[in-house]
Order: sequence, then C-alpha cells, then structure tokens
Amino acid sequence: MGGNRDAREPERVLYRRAHGERMVEVVEDDGGRILAFDSHLTQSRMSLEHPHALMLRYTRRMMAGLLFLDAAAEDAAFRVLMIGLGGGSLAKFLLYHFSACLVDAVENDPLLPGLARRYFHLPRNNRLNVIIEDGARFFERGDASRYDFVLLDAYDQNGAVRGVYADPVVALAQESLTAHGVLAINVLHSDKILFRQVIEGVRKRFPNAALVLSVPGFSNEILFAGPGVPPWEQREALTGRAREFEMRLGMNFPAYLTSMTRLDRHTLRSRWFGITSWW
Repeated sequence: MGGNRDAREPERVLYRRAHGERMVEVVEDDGGRILAFDSHLTQSRMSLEHPHALMLRYTRRMMAGLLFLDAAAEDAAFRVLMIGLGGGSLAKFLLYHFSACLVDAVENDPLLPGLARRYFHLPRNNRLNVIIEDGARFFERGDASRYDFVLLDAYDQNGAVRGVYADPVVALAQESLTAHGVLAINVLHSDKILFRQVIEGVRKRFPNAALVLSVPGFSNEILFAGPGVPPWEQREALTGRAREFEMRLGMNFPAYLTSMTRLDRHTLRSRWFGITSWW
C-alpha cells in the first residue's frame, strides 16, 4: 500500500465502481496509472512508459530482500509467495526480471486480478499462479510448498488486513521458508498497535536474523527476516551484489543495503520515539 495521493492532480477515470464496502478506481494522471480505494488510498501505481518499473518507494525497498537470495543473483530458479496482489506490480516485476522464478500470489479480493490484467499489464503467465483466498487462511491450510521469498503486503481500504500480520501467521510464514528463505513484511509504524505486534512476532521468531529498512517520507517499514538474512554485521559482504542489482534492475540497492538496521530494542527506541515502554 502506497498511501494517500494528492486529489488535486488532474486525472482521467478509467474504472470506478463500488465493490463491497469500498469504491475501487483506476485513474490516470501525468505520472501514470493508479489503482486506488475510496478515492485516496493508493494500492498500485504504474508508469505507462515503463510498465515493469516499481513506482512506489515501499515496493522498491521490498525488493531489497532479493539481495539475500543467491538464486536471484545467479538467475537460477526460486519460488516466491506473495500475500496481497493489488495491481500486481511486484509480481510483474519479478516475472519480468527473473526468468526462472515462480510466483504464487494470494489475493482475497476476486476483483483485483482482473483489474491488474486489464489495466496494469499483469501477464497471463504459466509462472504466475493467482490464488483467490484470505492470506491467513492460505497459511492455515498447511500447504506443503516451500518458498525462497515470502512477501506480506496485505492492505485494504481499512489499512492492514490484521489477520495476515498476526503472530500465528508469522509463525506459519516462517515454516513455509526454505533453508535459505527470506520473509519481507510491509508494515506501517503509524499503526502503533499492529506495528508493535509484528515487531514482537518477528523478533521472537527470528531473534538473530531480522533487519529493518525505512521508507523515507512514509510510515512504511520493511522488515526482512529468515534463515537467508545474514547478521547485521555481515551485510557489507553483499555490497558487490547490491551494485550488480543496481545496474541490472535500475534501483539503488547499495543505498538500501547501507540503510538497513538491526531489528533490536536499541534501534526501535532511537527511531520511533514513544515506544520504549514496550520493552
């Protein structure tokens, strides 16, 4: 979820319909095409000139988790699980840039995959499997699959889909990772109760393998955890890979790497004033 957009920008409405308790819109402005809920909550943004590029800051930073995947660096096969499809920006990016990756995308809203294909160039691809299901229920079913890269990014018009971010789901996400897998979670520190729950769940499940990357100008925090995440002190070993990804993918991976910090009490106390009472 990208957050609010400026309602003063000139826009051309391509699609607008009430769907359940929300209004779903696809609009164009000078910057590209936007999927939004209730006229102001941006879910996806696409450049018409570069449709495979990631336009929202938080989506680019979620892809920093690729730094921890040897298979991504070697363009070898790896499996991705996405909880939350939205307009399909992340799925489209991965399929376009990594020819051997396989993506399972779990989306609770049956409307969105069709809109993503019609308006946001989400391909019909045999490497993409879209599953219409609640994300928490998907994990609870106990699917035997194992994934190298799991992304939790489930938001609707009310904010985070709280069931997806509950500690039992984080535990199930942990179980779904391969021996070198990485979990990436997009969570907003402006939602203090949920943020606290997610932080505590991640720190409990991954006490020595958790990093955090902030999104400048927004309340998004991207958490990286899992057996594939190196200790914070060793992240400099990935500097060369970050430079290679920068050239290959056109994003500032070196800056993402150096901006990551250890997910511990000291970091949280210094970064988010007012939460020291948690500990």
